[in-house]
Amino acid sequence: MINQVFVLFLLMGVGYTLSKTKMIDQKTSGQMTTLLCYIVLPCVIINSFQKKFVPSMFGNFLIMCAIGIGIHLFNILVSNIIFNKKTVKDDSERIVLQYSSIYSNCGFMGFPLLESLVKTNGLFYGSAFNIIFGFFTWTHGFLLYSGKLDKKSVIKAVLNPNVFAAIIGTLFYCLSITLPSPIHMSVQYIAQLNTPLSMIIIGTTMTQISFAKIFTNIRVWMGVAVRNLFLPLAIFFILYLIGIRGELLLCSVIVSACPVAGLAVLFAKLTNKDVAFPCKVLTLSTLLSLVTLPIVLCIVRALGI
Repeated sequence: MINQVFVLFLLMGVGYTLSKTKMIDQKTSGQMTTLLCYIVLPCVIINSFQKKFVPSMFGNFLIMCAIGIGIHLFNILVSNIIFNKKTVKDDSERIVLQYSSIYSNCGFMGFPLLESLVKTNGLFYGSAFNIIFGFFTWTHGFLLYSGKLDKKSVIKAVLNPNVFAAIIGTLFYCLSITLPSPIHMSVQYIAQLNTPLSMIIIGTTMTQISFAKIFTNIRVWMGVAVRNLFLPLAIFFILYLIGIRGELLLCSVIVSACPVAGLAVLFAKLTNKDVAFPCKVLTLSTLLSLVTLPIVLCIVRALGI
């Protein structure tokens, strides 16, 4: 597990170096992000559904959707308790800390981890979680930043390419529809870009913040502690107590233990808010996940899951 996390950070280092040496600028990074979100990740999701229909696995898929709903509702409740108007008086920082606590980087970083640790089934269950994540983040998450929920954000939640790909993939899986060989191979080749491309993109975003400023902000540390350790461990013990075991439990913990979602910065840009603070939280959360992810996953393994 530590090796897999370390590999991901080496790939981030490639992105960081390319950006620092000006071989990749932020415009290129943005274009790569578009490619990842609209082409690569949907192919990863579609490819994960190209398997024989097994009723028990589809039952687990639905359970994973229910777990995803429960995780997001639990995170929303806890984040509102911890980061309230008394503990964080600055409105913009409180919004970022609440969002960062609730929403993990379950796509960019979660999918590579699921693929390496749980293989194809990991991506299958991860796609179920991603459907729930997409709906929550474009409704509740966007509402946090904008203060209002408009029709456009609801449409984005429903028509998010990854959510749409998961719905199509589910239909293909339930109806046992197999893509023609040339199309299937093309989808597989594109899907293989997911891990290196997503990690390189994350690495490029780290160059926008001074590392010296990250480590001196106590509120940034509070947000990262809740996101990286407190909530994942709390979710693990709750799921364990209610009887969730095996791959379902491991996949749930992996997506929960991922660092802050990149949309924390994107939503700040979309709503004309300061991006410096969310960038700090995102960067520190991602850096510390090199340590916190193995800790959380080792606790899971120690209990024989």
